[in-house]
Amino acid sequence: MYEQGLDQWTRAWYGEAIEAGFIRPHYHPDPATMRRLRGYFGAGLSPFEAAQACFGRKH
Repeated sequence: MYEQGLDQWTRAWYGEAIEAGFIRPHYHPDPATMRRLRGYFGAGLSPFEAAQACFGRKH
């Protein structure tokens, strides 16, 4: 169940990141990004929030 939820969430994150212009289609995250995504998922971030955390401006 966790893996299925993570897979669906990651697909939504990918869509949010493309829509925001952070990435282009056919982007493949590296292992470090995948670890961060699992952490964002586990922390309860939405796919939009995770796209912002991953690629957005850092203060």
